[in-house]
Amino acid sequence: MSTYLGPTLWIAAGVVSLLLVIFLLQRLVRARLERRVFERFSDEQIIHKDLWANYFGRSQEGLSQIRGNGVLVLTDSALWFMLAIPRREIEIPLDTMTRVTTARSHLKKARLRPLLLVEFDTPQGPDSIAWALHEPEAWVETIETARMKACARAESAGKGRSTL
Repeated sequence: MSTYLGPTLWIAAGVVSLLLVIFLLQRLVRARLERRVFERFSDEQIIHKDLWANYFGRSQEGLSQIRGNGVLVLTDSALWFMLAIPRREIEIPLDTMTRVTTARSHLKKARLRPLLLVEFDTPQGPDSIAWALHEPEAWVETIETARMKACARAESAGKGRSTL
C-alpha cells in the first residue's frame, strides 16, 4: 500500500499546483481587463459590466472563430467587449441593435444556461453575438433600458431611429 502513496502524493501535488497556476493567471488576466476598462471608460459612463464574459462568436465570422473570455461593458451609447486573448475589441452602438434576448445556443455552440444574444445591423448586413455571463436576463433588461434612453435622446436631438 505504501508503494502507491508516493506517486499519489506527487500527482496530487501536481494537480494542486496546476490549479493554483490557472487561478493566478485568471486573476492576472481579470486585473488587466479591469485596468483596460478604467483606461477607456469613466465610472459615470459604465452602466453595467462583466469582467469574465464568455464570447460565443459573431455570426458574420462563421463557425470557425476563436471563442474566449473577456470584459463586457454597457455604456449609454454602446455595448463594448474586449476579448482577453487574443486582444480584440468589438463595439456595438445601441442604435444599431435590432434585438436583445437570451438564447440556449449560438453558432451551433449550445449551453444549458441562457446566453445573452445581441442582434444588430452593420454596413455588411445583419449580425449577432452571444455571451455566456452572470444573469443574462438582467443584462437584457439593462440594455433595453439603455436603448430606450438612447432612442429618446436621439429623437429629442432630431436624429436617429425612432424604433427599437
